[in-house]
Amino acid sequence: MRLQTYRDETRSRHLDLVGQGDHPWSIDLVAVTVAGLLVGGFACAIAALMGGSF
Repeated sequence: MRLQTYRDETRSRHLDLVGQGDHPWSIDLVAVTVAGLLVGGFACAIAALMGGSF
């Protein structure tokens, strides 16, 4: 695995985690981080609506 950073044609920076091997893969770390924050915020909102009665 390695980190790869690059700029696209609109000059936006991307940070990818790239895997090697028979089936190469790539994960956009910025998109994964944002999605995780959104899911965490949704979970906190649900917990707040329930009044913390877990």
